Amino acid sequence: MRKKDRITQPEKKEKIKVWQIILIFGFLQSTVTAIGTYFFDFFAGSATVGFGKMGEIEGTGMFFVYMVGYFNALIIILPILKIRQFGMGTAIYLPYAIIGFFVEYYYELIKTKSLVSPWAVVGWCVFGLATGFSADLSFKFLPSNLNLRNRTILTGIIMGLTNFILTLVALTFFYVNPQTGSGSFLGIAYFGLPWLLVNSAFGGYTAYAISKKI
Repeated sequence: MRKKDRITQPEKKEKIKVWQIILIFGFLQSTVTAIGTYFFDFFAGSATVGFGKMGEIEGTGMFFVYMVGYFNALIIILPILKIRQFGMGTAIYLPYAIIGFFVEYYYELIKTKSLVSPWAVVGWCVFGLATGFSADLSFKFLPSNLNLRNRTILTGIIMGLTNFILTLVALTFFYVNPQTGSGSFLGIAYFGLPWLLVNSAFGGYTAYAISKKI
């Protein structure tokens, strides 16, 4: 008699680990920040020093915060939706905080001497983590009667607003010569802030839509 063919079970695909997701999305977030710094802020008026260079911008270079709200919200909120572990948004900002510490220390404390002290470097890193934490808090503690779509949209808006407030605090207190006037970060907030919030909302919605498909 012939031996029965052995039925082989299909190999189970190994799921991506949480720490791998944190690294992937963390470096994506850092990349968006880097591209924003060296692309959008290339058009920084009188502070422009050339593409890919870092000059004494003292806040002018934070215009990119207004421009990348969509991508920032998408990158932070999508893992929050898929993993559902509190602290995921904060963890994704870890590469920003760790790598950014050395970049900020060199460029704005050592090279241009724009910052008031090394604590300003630490402050920038902490503010990044706090932005991610605002997404964690929002997603967890927004009213339970909100549906998931509206929860993610509001999470994006709150995260964008937090980013704006913390950036403004940093530009006001961390720099030797804080930038003021109509061309400053705050000076264009009449347009930049609504733009940031709307795009952050769309980023949250996009994260929701993608999470339904994967």
